[in-house]
Order: sequence, then structure tokens, then C-alpha cells
Amino acid sequence: MAESTSAENRIEQGYFSFLTVEGAEAAVTEAEKIKRLEKQLDYGKPGMVLALYKKAVEGRVFSTPEGFAYLLKLREYLKKNAPEENVPGIPVEVFTGEDKERAEKARAEEKIAALKEANHVLRTGRVTQRIIIVFLGIGIIIMMVIATLSDSPNILNYERVLQDRYSSWEQELKDREESVRERELELKRQEK
Repeated sequence: MAESTSAENRIEQGYFSFLTVEGAEAAVTEAEKIKRLEKQLDYGKPGMVLALYKKAVEGRVFSTPEGFAYLLKLREYLKKNAPEENVPGIPVEVFTGEDKERAEKARAEEKIAALKEANHVLRTGRVTQRIIIVFLGIGIIIMMVIATLSDSPNILNYERVLQDRYSSWEQELKDREESVRERELELKRQEK
């Protein structure tokens, strides 16, 4: 893996030396990735090599000198074996790290925009929720007023309505009984 040289306090890895352990470990990871790619890559098929090269450049697959050296090797192969193909260059910002800074800034801006959008959606949802609650409350109040003022029995006024009905029936019965008594008395008087 990574070897350390005590003379300059640098870490040797492959053809390059690194200032940090993290940089050397990243180079080791990329070297292993390159070995796996080399096992699967068929240099007899320039189209396959070109596809791998384009994917590696566009996807920013490599970020250490080990990976850049491999990209350069692939590019030289493609220039010799596929001259009619348009082989894109390796973006300079990959080497300088400017691309990472821009990408991090763009990601931060995207996160901020997404958070603002989520906040807006939540606020809109809360306002909508409150409006719906107010309308439902008003609807319930209206239904209770209608139910209270209605003559038909319901859960709010059934006892009063039933008592009113029975009292009106009772009054009707009393009136009928009174009229029947009066007729009976009249009939008794006529018989005599």
C-alpha cells in the first residue's frame, strides 16, 4: 500500500508522493479501480476504450495523479488506434480542484433552494389547513343552528320535540273527550 519516506515527510504511492495519508489512500483506491478496469478492458476494441474514457472523464471518476495518468494512457491509445473518433480532452479543473469548489457551491445552492421550496410548501400547506379548519368549523356551527331550529327530531332536540308532540296529542285527547261528554249529556237530555 502506501509507503512513508521520513526524509521529506511525504507518502510514496506508485509514481507519486503525497503530503497527506488521505491523498495516498485515495491514490491506492484509484490504483485498485484501474487494475479492475484493466482486467475487463479489451484494447482490441477501441470503441469500448472510448466509451470507458468518456464515462471516466464526464463522471469525474478519477481525482488523483494515479487516475489522471491512466486517463492520459487511455487518451494516447485512442489517438493512435481511433484517430477518426472525437476524443474529448481531460478538463483542466479536474487537476486544479476548481471544479470541486464550483460543484460544492452549486450543491450548497441547490440544497438551499430545495429547503426554501420545502419551507414554502409547508407554509402553503399550513395556510390551506387553517382555511379548511375554519370552513369546517363554520359548517359545524351552521349545522348545529339548523338542527336546533328544525322541527324534526334529531339528537339535539328530540326530547323537546317528543314532549311537544305528546302534549299536543294529550290536549287533542282532552278536547275530544270533552266533546264526547258534551254529546253524551246532550243525548241524555234529549232522551228524557
